[in-house]
Amino acid sequence: MLLTLILLPIATAFLILYSSTRIQYLLSAAVLGVGSFLSVSLFMSTERVSFHLPFLLNAMIIAADLVLLIYFLVQGKKFNSPKVIVLAAAQLLLYIYAEYAAPSGRSAEIVVDELSRFMFLIINIVGGIIVLYSVRYMEDESVEPYKKRHFIAAMLLFLSVMNAIVCANSLLLFFFLFEMTTLASYQLIAFRNDEISRANALRALWMNQIGGVVILAGTLVAALVLDTVMLDTLLQHSGGMLLFSVALLSMAALVKGASIPFDGWLLGAMVAPTPVSAMLHSATMVKIAPYLILKLAPVLGTTLLGGVLSITGALVFVAAAYLALSRSIFKEILGYSTVALLGLMMALAAIGTKESMMLSMVLMLFHALSKALLFLAAGVLEKQYHLKSIEEMSALVHRAPKTVGFIVLGFVSLTLPPFGLFMGKLFAITSVASLLRERPLLLIVLVSMIIGSTLLVLLYFKVSSALLSNPSDTVRTEKERIPQGFSIPLVLLSLLILFAAVGFIVIQHDVLLALFTLPLLFVFALPSMIRSMEHYDRTAIYHCGEKESFDAALVYYEPSVRIKGMIYWGFGILFVAVAFVGVLS
Repeated sequence: MLLTLILLPIATAFLILYSSTRIQYLLSAAVLGVGSFLSVSLFMSTERVSFHLPFLLNAMIIAADLVLLIYFLVQGKKFNSPKVIVLAAAQLLLYIYAEYAAPSGRSAEIVVDELSRFMFLIINIVGGIIVLYSVRYMEDESVEPYKKRHFIAAMLLFLSVMNAIVCANSLLLFFFLFEMTTLASYQLIAFRNDEISRANALRALWMNQIGGVVILAGTLVAALVLDTVMLDTLLQHSGGMLLFSVALLSMAALVKGASIPFDGWLLGAMVAPTPVSAMLHSATMVKIAPYLILKLAPVLGTTLLGGVLSITGALVFVAAAYLALSRSIFKEILGYSTVALLGLMMALAAIGTKESMMLSMVLMLFHALSKALLFLAAGVLEKQYHLKSIEEMSALVHRAPKTVGFIVLGFVSLTLPPFGLFMGKLFAITSVASLLRERPLLLIVLVSMIIGSTLLVLLYFKVSSALLSNPSDTVRTEKERIPQGFSIPLVLLSLLILFAAVGFIVIQHDVLLALFTLPLLFVFALPSMIRSMEHYDRTAIYHCGEKESFDAALVYYEPSVRIKGMIYWGFGILFVAVAFVGVLS
């Protein structure tokens, strides 16, 4: 089944290169159906699967890795990017040395464990829905037909790489797949091939290359000092330079998770077609960050390194939520909230208790579903209504009630019970509070979780107030019609969100929690209720005979240049501090 999950998207990608649009729909649906079935089957299994890669395949991977790093070097020279050139050269030298220094493998290069099986659910179900959506999205792109097919094929290859990376036990294999995700994001962000797309793609490239450099550095420490490049063997060690190697790998997670000060690459990805944003933010690339911290969590535990990583993630949660309040572009707002929630996931994972790790996984699942729904709805707004800024979305519920309904459901699932994000944050606060006596430093994490959660609720209210506003001069439009290629993925994600919420209630066996779901029915009726108010005589707010308009969506909380500088420099210092703490520990 694992081999099918990896090879099916690759085979389908090649078929799509030579297929009509109708066949592309059928092939994408087949990948979604088969991938979902296999992922659920593997998730239900408790068997730990592991196997060694054949010598020839290992040799091919080494050759492919060298070609990939040389390609990055060429891209740096072609587009005159010194950062890409220097980092590509550093990776090339470090990789050659790491392959030379790596001891012969005594463990399997591929290991499928409980965490891998969980990740398959997110990658293949959510990612498969996004690929299906991409077929319809590409129909409206003003590019050559072959570029449209190449885009969908690249999205499928992305799924294949992600399925492989979450079961890579060899650090060298993990590095290769890590760089493959970097390649995919570089190509997809640069898809439109204009100046701004290329600039943002190059920024994504060099920032993610920093992650590759620290992975190789961590691999070299493991190989030279601990005599292994296998993750399971590495985590069985104690003392020595173990925590230094783990610290370096954790730094790669911070980069890939777009933690401040590396948030620029993920926000810059917004220039790409919306399915790219959905794939990066919800189903694939950035989820490597909490996944990697969860893999390393057994050795973090009560260590100072684990504490520093938890505090860093929690502070990112607050800072990114705060910075999101200053944005007006809808996808940028979603991007900052992704950075914030990834910080929270990594903070919980780094705490290292069984409960905190489970809560991190709950947040990962519900975040993937909700953010995919929100980004795909943002794509509908972009293609159907040519809207990107919330300043242009005032009273949108009167023009696009169905799309607004999907967006409101996405925000509700991020904010209210019984959805996993609310419950996960609630249980996380309780869990962290119970650890304060043993680990006082977690007080910073606890306070950050409370403040960050409050800021995100304020953020979602700000956007919703624009969408649901009902000013006196609003003109009702005809019934909204969403093309099936857009509506089917949106409906599938909505059903999955509701199904996951019901499943959460069943697992908790909580009647009171079930009662929380009743008000959620109001969410689906809300757009229609607001649209039905046209016949009422509405006037603008006034006092003392003077009318006054107020729109909460247009209230911004723009930090000063000095505060922004302090935030980014502060997190830059924290990033470097992770390595020093690893050495000192």
